[in-house]
Amino acid sequence: MADVSQLLNEAREMLPEAVRLRRRIHAKPELGLDLPLTTAAVLEGLEGLDVQVDKGTSTSGLIVSLTGTKAGSQSGRTILLRGDMDALPMPEATGLEFSSEFEGRMHACGHDAHTAMLVQAVHLLHRRRDELSGTVKFMFQPG
Repeated sequence: MADVSQLLNEAREMLPEAVRLRRRIHAKPELGLDLPLTTAAVLEGLEGLDVQVDKGTSTSGLIVSLTGTKAGSQSGRTILLRGDMDALPMPEATGLEFSSEFEGRMHACGHDAHTAMLVQAVHLLHRRRDELSGTVKFMFQPG
């Protein structure tokens, strides 16, 4: 796999998209296990990638699977990266241009950033899937 500095440079290039997605999620915070707007933003952020997306049956959680294409990938290990998606039931008084549009709800806990960074991690590893053996699962967890 690429050296760390190469990966960091690629991640830096992706930063504007991560910020855009984080701000979109931040402005529309959702509580609990049913997060349709957040889930839609994640799915939109993953469009065009060759990944398997499994949607939760009782929640709006997602598990995105990326299997490497390197020889022997099918027999490689599986790892999981996880990020929370829900917000907190509290008012936002930050005055930011992307402040919560929903009264009494706010992403004060960083889950908006967790979600945006996890989407970008899918992109980063997808670019290098020919160097991966095994599968990476990305869990987007509500509640």
